[in-house]
Amino acid sequence: MSNPVLAQLVRGELVESIYTGRLVMLDPTGKIDYSLGDITQLVYPRSAVKSVQAAVSLEFGAKLKAETAAVAAASHSGSEAHLGYVRAILAEAQLSEADLQTPADYPIGVTEQRSWIAAGKEKLPIAMNCSGKHAAWLSACVHSDLDPKTYLDPSNKLQQRIIGLFSELAGEQVRISSVDGCGGPLHALSLTGLAKLIQHAVTAPVGTELNQIVSAVMAYPEAASGEGRDIAKLMQAIPGSFIKDGAEGVEVLALKDGRTAAFKFDSGNFLVRHLVSARVFQLWGINNAASDELLTKPVLGGGKPVGKYHATF
Repeated sequence: MSNPVLAQLVRGELVESIYTGRLVMLDPTGKIDYSLGDITQLVYPRSAVKSVQAAVSLEFGAKLKAETAAVAAASHSGSEAHLGYVRAILAEAQLSEADLQTPADYPIGVTEQRSWIAAGKEKLPIAMNCSGKHAAWLSACVHSDLDPKTYLDPSNKLQQRIIGLFSELAGEQVRISSVDGCGGPLHALSLTGLAKLIQHAVTAPVGTELNQIVSAVMAYPEAASGEGRDIAKLMQAIPGSFIKDGAEGVEVLALKDGRTAAFKFDSGNFLVRHLVSARVFQLWGINNAASDELLTKPVLGGGKPVGKYHATF
């Protein structure tokens, strides 16, 4: 089954590029309200599920609140503020950057990376965008008397709890696992299962670990992504919204009333990701200047607009 076009690039009178993929939207009861493409096909959610992973860290005793809770669920830009939150998580557990098992990397934020390289800094594990999640996992192991050196081992009780919670919230058993780019265990779900998992997280009862993490992400969107990032812009424009991106063209979004969506581009391209998210919010009846601005993106020719990127559904 070939998946439909979710977005396209139009230059002049010609469709120059298309972005195929799959999309599922759930109503507040969990019923499929709208879908495109094969939503039963397994996907690796990548970083789109960090909120659930961070919630398990809380469950296992990690001391996270406010910005540190948000950065535990973040693909952060690597700003000084982000690195400060990560260091705070580690310090509380009497750990240091040396305990992180994230691969050394540059910050993913454009401005942050430029400044980092200009300062002559080398790649570091803490600069990697998943370092907040890893710091929270380390803290959870320390506070649960688990060996922090094995925090990425799939047999670690922390990781076993994560895979169990994924199956519980998604309503399907995890059958395929691999290793994420950051080195952590990675579990495949159907696109519908991913949407259900996020829906359960966003609608979790007040005070639960899931609610604490999701609330922190909503309250501190820049801590959960980065200043000027499309994720932060949309969450700031739409109060009560939850959005999280993942590598290879994955994104999830939800509202506090339980409406939830998940999509993935077949190519893994994320260039037009925000166009699809903005369109989903529009279908949910949400329209404001900030979100509407993200519905299209100009295509330039000679520095002037000659076309646009836009969602096709």
